[in-house]
Amino acid sequence: MASTTSCSSLFVAIMACMCFTAHAFFNLNIGVDICQKADYPALCRSVARGQKDPSVVLETTIRLLMTQTYKAMGQARRDKTSAMEVCLEVYDDAFSSLQTSISSLKSHDKGSLGINLSAALTDYVTCDDAVAESGLRSPVTRRNERMRKMTSNCLYLSSLIRWH
Repeated sequence: MASTTSCSSLFVAIMACMCFTAHAFFNLNIGVDICQKADYPALCRSVARGQKDPSVVLETTIRLLMTQTYKAMGQARRDKTSAMEVCLEVYDDAFSSLQTSISSLKSHDKGSLGINLSAALTDYVTCDDAVAESGLRSPVTRRNERMRKMTSNCLYLSSLIRWH
């Protein structure tokens, strides 16, 4: 009878341990703030809205960036300065890079994803440089700042993705 009791106790202990481990494993992301270490955490959180999957937040952010880039292109078209000509050209490049980033994300091509996000960031900086060199006030400066921050967060989010 003593061996039956100790076997039952051992069985209960093992089952309790397994249940605890399974609970911990499946609830790993509860309470995790994926934006905590982003360069711009508040901006990241405004997009993430509690989502825990970095791939989902990354895709959402890239799509928002595409919308912002498209709007910036409209602003640049209305201003006929040479700086805005440069911005219009690099916005077109950035939009293309963001489209490729979405494809890279879906095909799990982390290298291409990083390259294209970095290219988009460089494009926004190039526009800022053209505006600064012109000495003129730009209608896209604030939007560029937001797009640079969003792209920086995209690069961070891409570093969180684990593909097997």
